[in-house]
Amino acid sequence: MIGENIKKLRVSKGLTQKDLAEKLFVTAQAVSRWEKNEVEPSATTLYEMSRIFEVSIDELFGKSAPTPIVEKELVVEKEYVYKEPQKIVAVCSQCGRAIYKEEDIVYDSIKKNSNAVCKSCYEKNEKTRNERKKKELDSSISYGVKQRKRSFLWGGIITAIVLSITIWFLTWIEAGSGAIAIGAVFAILLFPFSSCLFLKNNFVGDMMMEIISWGFVKFPGIIFGLSLDGFIFFILVKLLFWLLGILLACAFTILAFLIGLIVSLFVYPFAIVKSIKHPEMSKKFF
Repeated sequence: MIGENIKKLRVSKGLTQKDLAEKLFVTAQAVSRWEKNEVEPSATTLYEMSRIFEVSIDELFGKSAPTPIVEKELVVEKEYVYKEPQKIVAVCSQCGRAIYKEEDIVYDSIKKNSNAVCKSCYEKNEKTRNERKKKELDSSISYGVKQRKRSFLWGGIITAIVLSITIWFLTWIEAGSGAIAIGAVFAILLFPFSSCLFLKNNFVGDMMMEIISWGFVKFPGIIFGLSLDGFIFFILVKLLFWLLGILLACAFTILAFLIGLIVSLFVYPFAIVKSIKHPEMSKKFF
């Protein structure tokens, strides 16, 4: 592996990782990652290392240099051409590679105070993020479709049960046809109402909870004397407040239920259309 060869040649030259890094204008961390075979140096870096170690690039990869067939003695003169080293503008915080051009630096906008990364690492990060977003979207769509099916199923079941009980009860008490018709309409209104609650993409449920909360009133404190009559007065007033609190809670619950029935009749068509077109928004408000 090239990592072992780099380390072997570096040691043979009496160089530390820091010494080699300074000659190549990279970080010691980059040299360490090369020697551990975590990443490979670029072609430019390989050329500079072959010059420093005085070996061919093939020898850096562990390939022995071919033995030339020499029929007569040849005198080869080495000519060294000075090449100005490239200036490192940044080091990738993920792969440790040196970045030589400003346009090759990318900052991950998703992470706060992120370090510079190379374009290759940034593209990998973007691919991972896009795959995760796609999975989340698919999961949301699947959830929305299930919620719509549940709204149809349970809305129909609740409506059928209430309608059957209402008609049976009104018939049993020999109520008039008008009362039976009103009871039937009330039961039928339960379908859009319960469906809106199951769809979870509208404001009906939150509106009802807000109205119900109005019925939970905090009553003022009671001042009483430290006597038998005072304690009796305290207990009676507390009981009165308790009963009043229950009545208020029940009254606002009934009010919320009735308002929910009426409002859901207008909201349900929009909620069901939204569930079909945008099932991924099933957990959001209408």
